[in-house]
Amino acid sequence: MAINRKLPLVALRAFESAARCGRHGDAAEELSVTSGAISKHIAQLETFLGIRLFEGNRNRPRLTAEGQAFATSLSDAFEQIDAAVAAISRRDTGVLDVACIGTLAMRWLIPRLSNFSQLYPNYDVCLSTDGQRINRSVDVEILILPPDEAMGSECLPLFNELVGLVFASNLQERNISNEQKALSLPRLGTQTRPHAWTEWGRLTGRDLGPTRTTSRMFDHYHLTIEACLNGLGSMIAPLHLIGEEVRSGKLIAPWGFVESGYSYAVRSERPNHRKNSAFIQWLQDETANMRTPIQENFAALQN
Repeated sequence: MAINRKLPLVALRAFESAARCGRHGDAAEELSVTSGAISKHIAQLETFLGIRLFEGNRNRPRLTAEGQAFATSLSDAFEQIDAAVAAISRRDTGVLDVACIGTLAMRWLIPRLSNFSQLYPNYDVCLSTDGQRINRSVDVEILILPPDEAMGSECLPLFNELVGLVFASNLQERNISNEQKALSLPRLGTQTRPHAWTEWGRLTGRDLGPTRTTSRMFDHYHLTIEACLNGLGSMIAPLHLIGEEVRSGKLIAPWGFVESGYSYAVRSERPNHRKNSAFIQWLQDETANMRTPIQENFAALQN
């Protein structure tokens, strides 16, 4: 689309302000000019467009139908321009907008953010979780890619997800193995991964058989994990969300962990900007040990 470089931008701003404020004097105060200047700009704009934008007497002008429609469109356009200016001006400022799902933010990212803050004290990380970022752009986004989704060229890989069957250690019994105990407990599930148990059985080659105990479903992983930690049952959990609990002995993983097929990646529309680049590099450093072989990863947790 060709751009009309002869648009009277100052007159457009004067008219939009006058239409929104309702009085030329108020528009003049808003734009730090005189009322006469506002009237002159509007007259020039009417000549340029070939239509009347205001009618009535000079002291109390009223918008014409065309003026009302034009004013609405102009207000929307100026709001978009203001938003674009705000977005471009904050790219290299201290605010760093990061988007990821809520459970990852709560159980993995937030506990590590103090490390990033120590390295980059001038950057203030602002987290957006789940649907909060629908109407605005972010600097960096952490993605979860399902097994059937290829990683785009704009993404950088972080780690492959490992999952395992776990239960609270305070449910252990002397006369029953951890494997038997884990399978005898109520099966806890998550709405976002409704087939986790079936998938784990397929990945490990184990026949889980019919469920003889009540299954309990929760909306999010962090709720399911809390239920598991409090002894409500066993669950299939991603290792990166429960690593500390496995390491401390709060959770038992009788069969260890296997790759689920899900992978995590990071994406940024402006990866070369200093703050974005710094955060991406920090993420890759933080997840470096999560890219080691499964046996080494699980053994490290148990030591």
